[in-house]
Amino acid sequence: MRISYDNLLKTSTLTATNENANYPIENVFHRWQRKTFKATTTSVITAILDDVVSLSSVILDYHNLTSCSVAFYDYADVLIDTWVMDVSYNCSAQYGTVVDVAKVVLTCESIVDIEIGTIFVGQSLYFPIQANQDIPLKSSDVVSVSSDRQTSGRKGSVTRAGTITIPLLTSTQRKSIEEVFYEMGLIEPFFIDLWDTSHTDFEPLYGTFTSEISVTHMEEGDTISFSFEEAN
Repeated sequence: MRISYDNLLKTSTLTATNENANYPIENVFHRWQRKTFKATTTSVITAILDDVVSLSSVILDYHNLTSCSVAFYDYADVLIDTWVMDVSYNCSAQYGTVVDVAKVVLTCESIVDIEIGTIFVGQSLYFPIQANQDIPLKSSDVVSVSSDRQTSGRKGSVTRAGTITIPLLTSTQRKSIEEVFYEMGLIEPFFIDLWDTSHTDFEPLYGTFTSEISVTHMEEGDTISFSFEEAN
């Protein structure tokens, strides 16, 4: 399981080629995914980080890309590594370890004008533990029902929402999740990837905490529980 919340693009110097001025590159780290970045069918996005860092996560969400490669450079502008993103998913995530990164360059292509809701570049918290979760689909439809079960109302949206329980955490792991809650609260969205080894069945979710964090301390480890809802 992975949690990705500290997006380094927020403090980076960002540029993009072929940018639509009405949908600027800064939109990729806005909390509202539908406030998108747009460009023509090819765009090279360059992020000069404000420090030399180690990275473990790149996530693209709410996009229409047909290809995307991510190149990592050090402070001397020497190429360190290149990742090829699997863009067949609406939320495309890749994890690994790249150290001493000063610049990140994403080369993006699409068969139509590019549109990207969110790009995350940063570290992810990794927990080699299976989380117990109940993340059913939830509808925000407002429904009126007559006595004979005729329905009318306002159509809303469908999201995933539920409770996540993570057992047997070390004290350090528990504190790292509590730090996410301190930073994001109930307002700021982040990524949670409950099935990070395979996205065939479930992709990473982008959403917010919707409850306090419950902590149960036991001799063998701490158990954390919280509610989460996808942001649509």
